[in-house]
Amino acid sequence: MSRIYDLLEKWGSGDCSEEEFEELMQRLKANEDPESIRADLRNFYNSLSSEVVSDLHIDEQGGLYQTQPAPELRPRRVFLKRAVLAACAVAVIVAVWNFFPVASRNKVDDPKTVSRIYTPAGSKTSVVLPDGTEVWLNSYSTLTYSTAEFNSGRREVTLVGEALFSVKHDSLHRFLVHTKSFDVSDLGTVFNISAYPEDKHAQASLISGSIEVITRGRNSKKITLVPNQRFIVENESRSMVAKAGPVRAGVEPTIRPIIINPQMRVAPDTAWMVNKLIFTDENFYDLALQMQRRYDVEFVFESEKARTYKFTGRFEEEDVDDALKELQVIAPFSYSRANNTIFIK
Repeated sequence: MSRIYDLLEKWGSGDCSEEEFEELMQRLKANEDPESIRADLRNFYNSLSSEVVSDLHIDEQGGLYQTQPAPELRPRRVFLKRAVLAACAVAVIVAVWNFFPVASRNKVDDPKTVSRIYTPAGSKTSVVLPDGTEVWLNSYSTLTYSTAEFNSGRREVTLVGEALFSVKHDSLHRFLVHTKSFDVSDLGTVFNISAYPEDKHAQASLISGSIEVITRGRNSKKITLVPNQRFIVENESRSMVAKAGPVRAGVEPTIRPIIINPQMRVAPDTAWMVNKLIFTDENFYDLALQMQRRYDVEFVFESEKARTYKFTGRFEEEDVDDALKELQVIAPFSYSRANNTIFIK
């Protein structure tokens, strides 16, 4: 196998050093032997778990494409830990493929082609989009976009879950992120979006620059954020489940400042990027949803009272058992485990 294939294998397995990663990127950018690189991509793809990449394909020309729609995400664990490595490797292929010139991609230019990057529970994924925009996906998140439209200048992606975007500036083409609750329009800046369908709220947090948030529905509004502001809206998916009916009319989004606790030195909105989970006056049920994604476990509440307990704090290096023991100091609950399922009593 070639040196590029060796570096791909190291990156996919997590054994790639910073120097080797830089070497891989330089070799891909040089693109001295496109046919050889396509062959390496095909071989690397064929070494991955079929359970994870069943809807991702590489054609005879080395083009990356998808033939099956992304599965609907549910508020529970859907991938086992053994799939994490292969899923991250899929993101490697997507990121690597973005270094190829547009003209050399045959299958990818099909208008029906959809690129999809998925991050399972308990992990994070980074990817560089064709325009140079960098995206970091939090666990249990999916980013999709039409490759052909993106390459033609229509910079639009759809997000389910959470992601931090560092958008490449382009004054002629806006960057648009679609979520179920709102859209975010941007020319070039850094912002975080959290739009998990099972969470109580969806939100967009501006780190630098300026973004425009467009709400959905009959009374759609455009709201411009300035740095260190957070846009919050009630999550329609969660509301319909909780109320067993349509979302009540008149629920307005709110704009709040992003406050950084001096002791924590990081905004709660982007704490996941440095492997921290920061929560303030969070009820146990909503905190458990975040812990599910962080620890790749599933919570089952056998006590309705326990769902309403409120917590303020942070998790950093704790495993799930240590985290639960810390919460037990604050609230009177017990728990038991059966493999990756935790029963709260």
